[in-house]
Amino acid sequence: MFSSMGYHTFAISMSLTQEEADLLFKDFKRYRDKTDEICIIECPKYKKDPFGRHYEIKYSGEFKGISWRMRFSNRGFMINDKFMPCSVKAVINPKILTGEKSYIIAAHASYLEKVERAFNAEAQKISPMLKRFGCYSLNRLDYCINVDVSEMEIYPAGLREELPEKIMELIKYGDIPKNFSEEYKEKFQFYLKSGTVVINCYWKYFELAKEFDECIDLKKSYDIIRFEVQYKYPKVCETLSKIKKEFAKYKSDMIQKLRCQAISDIDNKLDGADMKFKQTVEMLKGSVSDDMIKKMYMLSMMSDAKCMEVIKKYFNKTVKPGFYYTFDLARRKIEADVPNWEKVTRLTNALQLIRDEGGIARAKACMQDRELEEFRGSLRDLACLGINPVTIPEEWGIQVIPNLLDAYYNKLDEEHVREKVKSGFLGAGAL
Repeated sequence: MFSSMGYHTFAISMSLTQEEADLLFKDFKRYRDKTDEICIIECPKYKKDPFGRHYEIKYSGEFKGISWRMRFSNRGFMINDKFMPCSVKAVINPKILTGEKSYIIAAHASYLEKVERAFNAEAQKISPMLKRFGCYSLNRLDYCINVDVSEMEIYPAGLREELPEKIMELIKYGDIPKNFSEEYKEKFQFYLKSGTVVINCYWKYFELAKEFDECIDLKKSYDIIRFEVQYKYPKVCETLSKIKKEFAKYKSDMIQKLRCQAISDIDNKLDGADMKFKQTVEMLKGSVSDDMIKKMYMLSMMSDAKCMEVIKKYFNKTVKPGFYYTFDLARRKIEADVPNWEKVTRLTNALQLIRDEGGIARAKACMQDRELEEFRGSLRDLACLGINPVTIPEEWGIQVIPNLLDAYYNKLDEEHVREKVKSGFLGAGAL
């Protein structure tokens, strides 16, 4: 099974004093001259940081799964009574860094331990100023789902080879959420950007063939559609803030629960209950290292549950839920499932408008106020019926294309059943 969900890239950063940055930069140069493994490239000034100097440190030859970025600036902030105007960032591909040469399978939270070991080993070779993984904070995180469309049951089967291109064509007729704009209008890519989030859906084969035509996964990537959500630094901070509040509430509730339990135990004269209570509360309230706290929050951000939550949220905002149908088949489904003829007409008209205007976003652009709100209501109604508002052209010869998220979860369920059959928990008849 080549379909997978998780994350494919993340970035961590650490603030530096000017003196620390100068020492680190010297160490990067020393390592370059000694090993010839890295190259140092001065980047153009960033639009949002016109007073900064930026350098990218890349590895020569084979992609290693990590690159470094340094920022020198006169502008900074105080941390623990130190002025920190500079920073170093590490951009990490967890699969590659940990030795798995895979470009089409997503990583999950369990990779973090292996990433930490590999990162510390690499940092130690270059400079003591790079310190250890736990000294860094999460800066960016790219969630993704890779769907292998060859695992879908599409009829007629003879059109399977054309499926990735056709699915991308349908996706590009999707919606553009508020505060997002479409950029990089490539044929096989749907790229939306806001100030804090990037949504990027593309045919993986096309991307690899263009940028990395010798990739070992190039052939396997032919059937992969990737949908990714990139959380930039402001969104990471916002999400981590929510996680911290949730943890603080959980800790408070646990302490209260333990306090009540201790009183109950004492009333029942259970030996050692008071001491047990004190020890547990001390553990919850006690000093945990900053490294451990950062790792705990990072694990929360990278958890399977968080990945699923983020992917589903933005997938439904853009690609939309529901199966793709031809216009005629979608209309027949609406007529069969909706008893109110006025509503049937409204939903059918919405499908027709999207088809005529060339996509959901273009249809919305033609409307405002009450008309726009009614159209949005129609999109919600179609989602409840399991119908994607973008319809399949009749000339394709395909009646139905499953929703990518649904197809992924269905395949996942099948794999779980197979594993249980193999291990003897279920009989072969369950397949």
